Amino acid sequence: MVVLVPRDWIALLKRMAYDALLRWKAAAKRKVLLVDGARQIGKTFLIEEFARNEYASYIKIDFLNDARAVELLGKAQDARQVVEMVSLISGKPLGDRKTLLFFDEVQKAQNIVTISKYLLEDGRFDVAMSGSMLGVELTEVKSFPVGYMTILHMYPLTFEEFCWAQNVPQTVLDSAGVGHGGPGAISDEVHGQLIHLFRLYLVIGFMPEAVQTYLVSSPDLIAVREVLNDLVRLYREDIAKYANGRSLQVKAIYDEIPQQLAKENKRFQLNSLRKQARYERFANDFAWLVGAKTALKAVNVTEPKFMLARTEEPSRFKLYAHDCGMLMSCYPIEVAADVLAGAKSVNFGAVYENFVAQELAAAGVKLRYYHNNRRGEVDFVVETNEAQVLPIEVKSGKDYKIHSALNNLLSADEFGISEAVVLSEFAPREEKKCGKVVSYLPLYSASSLTKRLNADVGAFERPSEARTSLRVDPPTW
Repeated sequence: MVVLVPRDWIALLKRMAYDALLRWKAAAKRKVLLVDGARQIGKTFLIEEFARNEYASYIKIDFLNDARAVELLGKAQDARQVVEMVSLISGKPLGDRKTLLFFDEVQKAQNIVTISKYLLEDGRFDVAMSGSMLGVELTEVKSFPVGYMTILHMYPLTFEEFCWAQNVPQTVLDSAGVGHGGPGAISDEVHGQLIHLFRLYLVIGFMPEAVQTYLVSSPDLIAVREVLNDLVRLYREDIAKYANGRSLQVKAIYDEIPQQLAKENKRFQLNSLRKQARYERFANDFAWLVGAKTALKAVNVTEPKFMLARTEEPSRFKLYAHDCGMLMSCYPIEVAADVLAGAKSVNFGAVYENFVAQELAAAGVKLRYYHNNRRGEVDFVVETNEAQVLPIEVKSGKDYKIHSALNNLLSADEFGISEAVVLSEFAPREEKKCGKVVSYLPLYSASSLTKRLNADVGAFERPSEARTSLRVDPPTW
């Protein structure tokens, strides 16, 4: 039996990214570390906890809240000047590599990113940086230190991390396909508890503050909802601050995401923004949201064949929220109640799809779907490490075995698809459809797929520059 006992919020320190930081520190020739991700996903907290645990001392420079630091370090031209200024700003003596220099919110002091290579060449300190909206805010950096930096992209809490905070044994998670293994054989009781936990996860969301609030105030989900509403307001304020003259258009798109996903056809309809709107007019606005990590974009492909990028249609896409909880907070509170209760009369397709999009994105998988007027639509098509295309269908009701579009792909010899996956609330099983293998898996085991998938290791888009990226693999406990 799984005993779901909320623990102290410190359980949130069990982040997969922490293990990635350990691997960075253990590297013989470690580079400057840049941790990228959306606002309020725990980047600063994680790095500070890492510094406290793994270093004799650390010095943090917060560029968001210290305008003086921005001014002073903005004048630095080399490593010596940076170190001199850091010592004066912090008022602390600087040690050797037992000290971690941590520059937080570096989008506010972009020259630090440029000259970080000199700090690396200096060799006296380990250097870590973090920032938000780097995909849009670092576009003006004139000389990005390619080859000198390891980039770790963080996402909100995965379902596995959420389960850690709920004290679910790792052996159970592995057996259920949430962790390393599976999905394997689990009891109906355990399956039922994991489904309940999954629904709770959708309502609370994946943002650390929301999860922390639940752990402290359980079972007060109204307090959680207030946190989520505050986060939505914060994101809208960020758009107003940083969207550079296009804030009204970007905000309109951001506000439209819940309504677009609630439709039966979840493809983003441009006429919701303006009648007869053309994609080209708003392309940069969509790119801003994706670059800021506040939305996830899944593009349509016209052929579900390996090398999916060949047939992408950038103007035909779905736009998902980067956090299910924040998405849920935009719907009436009755929707959250229905999701938690698993009400059979309600279609949760939008929320379930959003969850799968997040799990895939967190694993570095490029989001794509397939739509054809004749064959229908399949929710996700992804590439495997075996150079195959794997279609994934997400189902929210009892009719999860009815999937005509998926069958159409399986029966089309020209695509060469040998298997497919259907994600639902039901226990795992395997069947043959159109002579091909269809794996029916519980939604909570979506992460078990990612080990087979071809991941994009790019941390954020700067098309002209190749970067070194640190992949986050599940920890070994």
